[in-house]
Amino acid sequence: MLAEADDPADPPRFLLEAIAAEVVRCCGHRALKASRLAHGWTVERAVSALHTMCREHALGARGLTIRSWLEWEAGDHPNADYQDLLCRLFRTDPVSLGFRQAYGPHATGAAPDPVSGQVPPPETGGAVTRVAQESVAHAAAAEVSHAGPTLLESLGADVTRLARAYLHDAPAPLFTELVRVRRETCELLARRLRPAQQAELVLIAGQACALLANASLDLGSPHAAAIQARSAWTYALAAGHDGLSAWIRGLQAMIAYWSQDYDAAIDFARDGQRFASSPAARARLHAIEALARATAGARGAALAALQAAERAQVSGYGVDEIHDVIAGEFGFTPAKQSYLAASTYICLGRPRQAITSAGTAIRLYEDGPPAERAYGNEVLARVDLVNGYLLGDELEAACQSAAGIFELPPGQRIDGLSQRLHGLGGLLRSPRYQRAPQALEFIEWIDEFHVTQGVLPGGAVSLARRPR
Repeated sequence: MLAEADDPADPPRFLLEAIAAEVVRCCGHRALKASRLAHGWTVERAVSALHTMCREHALGARGLTIRSWLEWEAGDHPNADYQDLLCRLFRTDPVSLGFRQAYGPHATGAAPDPVSGQVPPPETGGAVTRVAQESVAHAAAAEVSHAGPTLLESLGADVTRLARAYLHDAPAPLFTELVRVRRETCELLARRLRPAQQAELVLIAGQACALLANASLDLGSPHAAAIQARSAWTYALAAGHDGLSAWIRGLQAMIAYWSQDYDAAIDFARDGQRFASSPAARARLHAIEALARATAGARGAALAALQAAERAQVSGYGVDEIHDVIAGEFGFTPAKQSYLAASTYICLGRPRQAITSAGTAIRLYEDGPPAERAYGNEVLARVDLVNGYLLGDELEAACQSAAGIFELPPGQRIDGLSQRLHGLGGLLRSPRYQRAPQALEFIEWIDEFHVTQGVLPGGAVSLARRPR
């Protein structure tokens, strides 16, 4: 677009806004990031430009950092002072930067053509999706006051779709979509609603926050995950939904476990049982409790919890909406139970049982329905399989079993995988393997993996202390 305009040294505002609109359409970025990219700036350059503008125009010094800018681009709104500065910097208005909503005749339409100034006809692909979303939004006001089901069904369908997509899609893009669902749901909750609408929206908000908590954990932020989980718990209690309450307690147990607060993890898992009304819900909480007890050194209690999980999965009745109907990331399949059992046996120092359970999990994921194949749990089961062989002094089998671990696309390399590979590196550097050529090669694979992830190799943590 710049080339078609003869590459002006100081592009006019309408041209930069047209480029930004195209970036939003093609790439799905937020308006602030699109405006930065339209100017050809890195985040560092944009922050520097704002500080320079403040200095040259005597606007006063500011403490803006790269981290704050990235948070704005991720969806946080700056305060009124920074919004004004950003509008000055990009020579535009709050609407164009996504800080305000416009209500004019072309507020949600396409950007003008940079040459003719005319609004082009809608295109296929992303534009079709955008127009569909606009239709839902336009129907919202009438629906909330007239109890029509379409909008609530749409938000509920979004949560179900994202919960199921979580098993095989990268967490970062899903996080962005979940933020949208939560925002739209909370905006509706601020309106005057009928009691039935209020209850349904509260449940949807709880589900969205629960998945945001799970995504935060996978993206390496257990603190944010804990905050999201507390919000989800509040919504679940307000909705009176036992299935969601049980699932969130299990997630809170895992967050506490990652924070090495094993007593809290056990308490969360046990407390969740009072809400568990289905075999899957009960089995999941017992399996998580087993993992926490094993890491805390309570061997007998861990084995008892494992046995309770097995009994719960194959006995009893009951179906709940979260674990059994929506399922996806909310579900608890035999494959996931086998994966958690493998992690527990690793913590208990039982390599043969860990190898058996991890192998079962991998086979069930490979042979089961593609829609239920959770790449994150499957790859961690493969790490458990390798770890079991290493603990059993079977280095060659461990190396052969590593196939698939390092082939995961970068976007799907969740934080748990990086932590577990640190643990493998610690085992491979132990005296029993430190002179073995295969171990040295394996360590190189791990170090290369961490370099591609932007993590410096080293800092190994015992795998028995950081299962996921």
